[in-house]
Amino acid sequence: MNLRYVLITAIVVVVIVVLILVFVPHIIYKPTGPSFNELFAYTNNNTYTANYNYYVYSNIAGQVSTEEYLFLYSQRGPMDRYIVVTTTSSPQMSLYIVTTQLSNGTIVQCVAEPMYAGCFPANQTFNLVYLALPIVNSSSFTLIGTQKILGYSAYCYASRNVTTLGSVMPSAVQAGLGSVPVNVTSEICMTQDGVPLLIKLSVFTTLSVSGYSAPLNLTQTLQVTSIQDGVYLSNNATTLLNSLGINATR
Repeated sequence: MNLRYVLITAIVVVVIVVLILVFVPHIIYKPTGPSFNELFAYTNNNTYTANYNYYVYSNIAGQVSTEEYLFLYSQRGPMDRYIVVTTTSSPQMSLYIVTTQLSNGTIVQCVAEPMYAGCFPANQTFNLVYLALPIVNSSSFTLIGTQKILGYSAYCYASRNVTTLGSVMPSAVQAGLGSVPVNVTSEICMTQDGVPLLIKLSVFTTLSVSGYSAPLNLTQTLQVTSIQDGVYLSNNATTLLNSLGINATR
């Protein structure tokens, strides 16, 4: 047998084996864990209090801006929500929100901020995921892996779709840009109990105005800093409700 032929064949076999070892595990690897819907169902019903850092980045036609907030979120079961959003810059300003069900069955949402304070009936309550993501199509989220966040084992999911700028930024409708298509990427990492540890929304498109093209890139991120399982800040919520004339809670 030709020795050169044997050597070439051996080299080809080795290369094929190396390629299989390198690429096949990545091709066939699929993270395992609960579906997004399984954990998402817990987010409406569990009780917890968590603090987050809230970052907002925007690049609109080269005009870059960043904002940072402290975000306190507390919920009890499917109805009670207490939220405080505080700016990190001076002078510090805070927005307070309470959503609860009154003894007569009416759901109310009360808001207190520097320029406004009051209560109004609400059709439904919400959870942090719905609050942070304008559009949540639960069937579009796929498991992308796990990671440790704040000592918790988190399951992470991602969704990528195309929608309109107006559905993500209602203010774009008034500017006549509501129908502009945008690429949206949503990422969520949750504990086994469905507590959100990381929520990230990224929006990208290219605007064409008067023959000029300009990028539009928006990103907002909620990153957890602390969690209290089974704790709802009921005293804080009650104090705010009473100050706004609401004392008929369940």
